[in-house]
Amino acid sequence: MTTALYDIAVALLLGLAAVGSGVGDGLVMSKYVEGVARQPEARGSIFASALLGVALVEAFPVIALAFGIIMLFTVGAL
Repeated sequence: MTTALYDIAVALLLGLAAVGSGVGDGLVMSKYVEGVARQPEARGSIFASALLGVALVEAFPVIALAFGIIMLFTVGAL
């Protein structure tokens, strides 16, 4: 029973991390397009900031994956 609950927890963790990352990427890029539409001459610096934002948002599912793997393989150790 405990193993099944851990499996469900890991699935929820990874699924919600993926959804959150997708929403975050969409928000970052929509603000990038909005910023370029307002100030086209600042496109380069806005793009650099957008890439940094996307990189930070994409780090979240990788960290969640690491936690999920730790949870899966340490079920008996707790």
